Amino acid sequence: MWLFMCAIVLLPGWLWAYTLTDADYQKLKTDITVTHQAEFSTAVANNDDKAISDAYGLVAVPDFWIWRTQVPEKDNYQVTTDIPTTWNWDYFTGLQVPEQNSWIRLWASGLLDASFQPNRDALPKIFKGNAAPQVTHVLAVWRRQALRGEALFTDTSGGNGASGTPAVLTFIGYLRPIDVGHALRGVPLQ
Repeated sequence: MWLFMCAIVLLPGWLWAYTLTDADYQKLKTDITVTHQAEFSTAVANNDDKAISDAYGLVAVPDFWIWRTQVPEKDNYQVTTDIPTTWNWDYFTGLQVPEQNSWIRLWASGLLDASFQPNRDALPKIFKGNAAPQVTHVLAVWRRQALRGEALFTDTSGGNGASGTPAVLTFIGYLRPIDVGHALRGVPLQ
């Protein structure tokens, strides 16, 4: 039983883990030494990998939007978006029972992966007619601004990172100083 419970808790993290590839490290090196050479030249010269990784841990400028991979259901109801929009219970209560049930089933696991296209495709099927404005709110809740390092490694085949067309994450979280050292000088990752 204990092993089963550990699998339930740890499996989602393993599924979302992404290991940077050699091509990703080359992309990072180019971004540091060519694209943003003026910004990072001193840190590169001083092997200040932490300063560089800290910079990649800041929110991307200009804004770069990505689909969230773990959206709690309550965010739909409690978040006022940047647009600004809020949840409208009148839209939900006005839905037919099958559409209400579809919304409830969408949240059966407790967290929703908005980067999964079928989840986003379900919204106009649930919120139809007079309830269509609810789609705008929910899609705005399901996106967030990417960190600079995340934005570097996104999949833009389905969205370019603009507010209305978020990209899909491939790398989630923060680059470590060792990632920077590995990209710049081949520092071993172990």
